Amino acid sequence: MPGHTIGNNADAIEAVKKDCATLEELVKLHDAVFLLMDTRESRWLPTLMCTTMSKLCINAALGFDTYMVMRHGFRPDPPTTTQAASMSGDQLGCYYCNDVVAPTDSTRDRTLDQQCTVSRPGLSMIAGALAVELMVSILQHPLKGLAPADVGEEDSEGDSNLGIVPHQIRGFLSRFHNVLPASKSFDQCTACSEKVISSYKKEGFEFLLKAFDTPNYLEDLTGLSQLFSETIDDQVWELSDDEN
Repeated sequence: MPGHTIGNNADAIEAVKKDCATLEELVKLHDAVFLLMDTRESRWLPTLMCTTMSKLCINAALGFDTYMVMRHGFRPDPPTTTQAASMSGDQLGCYYCNDVVAPTDSTRDRTLDQQCTVSRPGLSMIAGALAVELMVSILQHPLKGLAPADVGEEDSEGDSNLGIVPHQIRGFLSRFHNVLPASKSFDQCTACSEKVISSYKKEGFEFLLKAFDTPNYLEDLTGLSQLFSETIDDQVWELSDDEN
């Protein structure tokens, strides 16, 4: 996982390589993958693999009294074009598309309640059930993974036989309320952008080693480091203008 370094130990590298090969084979053998982990970085590799192999990927994440269930953007191979007016399934973002930093070790120096291990008693069952229902709704849609995102509006073009097919379901148990946002994929995403996919296809495990061992490798590869630097420069110029 990014942020969890392997180092130069040959036995450790071989063990990780074997684990990655096992995960890759499992993704290849299945039509749908559910990501139900409790850390941000543990979702990175299966997200990358699902995007690369054009697999349906459903992700669920929990807070103390909040949850998020989403389908990742589906990239068919070869690419196809849909006529939907709204965001089609191949335009949707993944779990990392709204981030401007690469995944790192999210367990270091954090208490249990900061690691998403403490939540209200029914939260995991609610999120798990919604993840399954989201998958079923996708499979019942004529376009399957390419179904356009639905944000809950009436007379939606994205309805399947079972109803709407949202991109994300974000729930707030303190208010017993759900919202259905949708967001497009980010061309500098550290998990599903074309640069990351191409590097993974070309270099395989060597690419993964770089992502695991080098903290800023994914940010440098996707251009996030440059974006961050340009943002800082803009802020400095703004301060200079204010001072004058």
